[in-house]
Amino acid sequence: MKRLAILLVTALLGTTVHAESAEELVAGKTRADIDYRQLMELMGEAVGTIQRGILRENAELVAIGARMILDHPAPRHRPWTIMAPADRDAFKQALLVFDPQLDRHAGAALEAAREADWGTALDALARLDHACIACHAGWRQRVVRAAPAP
Repeated sequence: MKRLAILLVTALLGTTVHAESAEELVAGKTRADIDYRQLMELMGEAVGTIQRGILRENAELVAIGARMILDHPAPRHRPWTIMAPADRDAFKQALLVFDPQLDRHAGAALEAAREADWGTALDALARLDHACIACHAGWRQRVVRAAPAP
């Protein structure tokens, strides 16, 4: 039920799906020698960099953080393998919902910062934070194990 609620909320936010499948989404990214936890740490650093850029009215910092999100790599393993088999298909769908949201909000923060429209950049950051927190609320406690070796 919680999973359905998360998917419905994200659908109502106007999310568009860029990839047809989670496999396609991951295949479209450059692979990095990191696991999914490390990828999430990188994404957290990116959000923090955007935040620091907005607070300091430094468009270059916002750009660095936004590029980290927009161009983030794929982990060395398939991300859904951190979930129990019964949760994997739903997690794949969540990836298809949340990844474009992160791109959209990071891109909006970047564009606003380039225009020195700091209020709009802050709004985009708030939407980015919301997407991160919504995904974590639904999935973080469901991780069952570290990802396997590639």
